[in-house]
Amino acid sequence: MRLSLFFVFASLPLSLAACGGSDDPTPDAAGAVSHGFDKPTAALKANNEASPDNWVEVGPADLTCLNKPAADVATTVAVELATTVRDFQSGAAVPNASVTVFPNQDQSAPFGSAYTADGEAKVTVTIPVGTKRFGFKMTHPDAMDTLLLNQTVAPSMANQTLSAIQSVSKTTAQTLPALIGVARTPGTGVLAGSMRDCAGSELSNFIATVSSVKGTATHVAGADTYYFSPSVGLPQRHAQQPAASKDGLFMVIELATAPSAYVQVWGYETDADLAADNLTLVAELQTQVIGDVVITGSYEPLRTP
Repeated sequence: MRLSLFFVFASLPLSLAACGGSDDPTPDAAGAVSHGFDKPTAALKANNEASPDNWVEVGPADLTCLNKPAADVATTVAVELATTVRDFQSGAAVPNASVTVFPNQDQSAPFGSAYTADGEAKVTVTIPVGTKRFGFKMTHPDAMDTLLLNQTVAPSMANQTLSAIQSVSKTTAQTLPALIGVARTPGTGVLAGSMRDCAGSELSNFIATVSSVKGTATHVAGADTYYFSPSVGLPQRHAQQPAASKDGLFMVIELATAPSAYVQVWGYETDADLAADNLTLVAELQTQVIGDVVITGSYEPLRTP
């Protein structure tokens, strides 16, 4: 179910034994204790969802836009974007949820006051002229705080619709750690996302982490990455899913708070790169790590300014 599947799991402030920081820009060596960043055993592939939870590999990843100039176009009109706040697990409406919209990754400088969803959980937000990328923050007394980053709209269409943005009930969040054999530690942060190629297909066979340094995998203290089952949409233990599956979903948990960090996606672009052990940084997004807050995002191949 594309991006929506990871919200509930990504919202968990979870705990495992911390792996600590590292200056090694490469994944763990074979036989080392895995923190979800072992080298993949296959090159990056593109996948599409043929039917709900039925993912099909369609060929090599389209990385023709990798390290090419960004093609973002700023909005030329103020966009009225209508959406509905829904609970991830049940799909039920979340009436009276508070929704804030902000530029780029900067939740501290929202476009304006928070919006309140109505009794049917419907809300319309305004995206100002001149916006290229933006994010949402969703809060509700019964839900975990959730941020959704790296969003776009059509630049010149004044009225647009987004089917839903999802929040996660606190009750649901507390029941899920057992799925990957962990226990909750308050105060740690979670970063998560969905990775797609230049054609918009979900990528498989990548590995992800959160780094304190741009461009190299200098792991933030505690970083531990999990990938999802494409058939049931649940996070899997490292031995079961050591790299991204066909749904392209990942989450990095047990993160120490930080004012700035870099969510990174790495992989082998081709089979030749796999054979030569030429691992490439294919996506990177700068953000914060906030204790007991989930920050999610839509990830695309890395672009130049």
